[in-house]
Amino acid sequence: MPIVNIPLFIKNMGHKILGFILNIEEDVALGVLNGQYDISEEKAEVLKGFIKICRRLRMQGIDQGDVDFSVFHTLPQILQDNRHIFNIWHEQLGGEKVHVDIPDPVASSASKIALEVFPLFLINLPTNSHFFMNTFSHLSSLTYQLHERQILIDSIMADRSLAKLFTNVGENEMDTHCQYMASSGRGGGLQLAVFPETLIANTYELMKMRGNISRDALLASVAENIEMLRNLGEGKQIEVPAFVGFHNVGLDDFSEMEIENGKIRTYNEEILSLIPNQARPSILGGQNKILGLVLEYKYPYEIILGEQQGSKNWPPQLEQARKKLALFQENLSFALALAINRTPAIGINQAWSLVFDPLSHGTNISWGNSVKSPMPHYLLKSDEIEAITYWSKIINDSDDEKIRLAIRRILSSINERMNPIDGFIDSIIAWENLFGGNAELSYRISVSIAKLLKENSEERLELQSKVVKYYTERSKIVHGVKEISHDDAVKKRDECLQIALDAIKKLYKEHHDLLSDTERSKKLALL
Repeated sequence: MPIVNIPLFIKNMGHKILGFILNIEEDVALGVLNGQYDISEEKAEVLKGFIKICRRLRMQGIDQGDVDFSVFHTLPQILQDNRHIFNIWHEQLGGEKVHVDIPDPVASSASKIALEVFPLFLINLPTNSHFFMNTFSHLSSLTYQLHERQILIDSIMADRSLAKLFTNVGENEMDTHCQYMASSGRGGGLQLAVFPETLIANTYELMKMRGNISRDALLASVAENIEMLRNLGEGKQIEVPAFVGFHNVGLDDFSEMEIENGKIRTYNEEILSLIPNQARPSILGGQNKILGLVLEYKYPYEIILGEQQGSKNWPPQLEQARKKLALFQENLSFALALAINRTPAIGINQAWSLVFDPLSHGTNISWGNSVKSPMPHYLLKSDEIEAITYWSKIINDSDDEKIRLAIRRILSSINERMNPIDGFIDSIIAWENLFGGNAELSYRISVSIAKLLKENSEERLELQSKVVKYYTERSKIVHGVKEISHDDAVKKRDECLQIALDAIKKLYKEHHDLLSDTERSKKLALL
């Protein structure tokens, strides 16, 4: 078997593109890159051709002063008989041919273009070039050369719903355009001349967000994206996928799960490539586990087409979309804190968010520069899925607005307060919201907690005394009368947090009617 010397710049493109071109499994492709597998003479010749093309483009880039730009901008332009060379090589080596049998003319043309572009999606792009952050930038040169592109444009304008997206129809695709404003706060121009490239780029980004890079996943994303666009053309409100990344808690022996408001999944290579380095989760040393998880849910979205005068009063569900997002994040963190019996409680931190926009060019992501947690990390196990699902549903179905301040203080303590003294204070504020009143706060709170959590009088008296002690200490700390050490603050925070969580669990499970009752402490005392 021939041995091919694979240069580093080819290895940096990754094993996935090599596997596609040579029509071999990904693990075999990885072995070929690492010199662990031999390949047939036919495959070796194709690999040599690939290396030769990339080497030539690199030489051109040296002359032009930008090697990466030359390679990755020009590779999409290498066609033969209106087919990209990667697809030709793939089929020559026994790979599946591009075949689309879809009755919908728009979806059919878009799918053919997407499948022709597909191998370019498999290349690892340089992370140090801002030019490649937007899929639209370097792949448009390929779509512009495909005959199917004009068929797609004609199909779009022949489609009753999609054609409505373009309020100004000119003599050609350059003159056919529209202005739009989206309920997400974004807006801009929409031009038919670049619409096919935007459609394909967004289709890929949607597939990438979900971490499944395959032809079938690509076709599913094409269909989903076109359906969204048609509904927008008809002036309908739609739901678009939204993603939020969290740190400090990862998935151990499972990769995804359904919860009440969406889906939780682990980070994957594809979604990691979409977010900046400073927003990426850390890796648990020695175990190669990602200390983060991603929440996907549906986000309400609507657009206004045409030139706008003044401001738009969006329907309430659109105006409240951001608040709903914040509530989803609260509920996820709270469900995890209730479901996982650990002291200290587990905490998650939002690192970034992304709302899919079917009309924009490429991915738009928001992130924070520093994401830290006061709590130790945690890896969720598959045998904890049932408890997480249970608490997610209970929280979602409950009228718990009257105790939301307590919930937010608990989450502040476990997710934000790096100083444990602040976490200790927040946990007792949660007690006050749950069981406080206008007078005799320590007595009311301590009696309510003791009555709720303990069964016999001796245990209740012991817990009641402990709660009073903590409450008194909190008052002294707040008023500057007393100081405590860091270790003591951690101990007090963790115990007071656990009391708050235990009390809320009892309320949800055994006294659900008291969640919305402002007299809950009095009624608990009379039980």
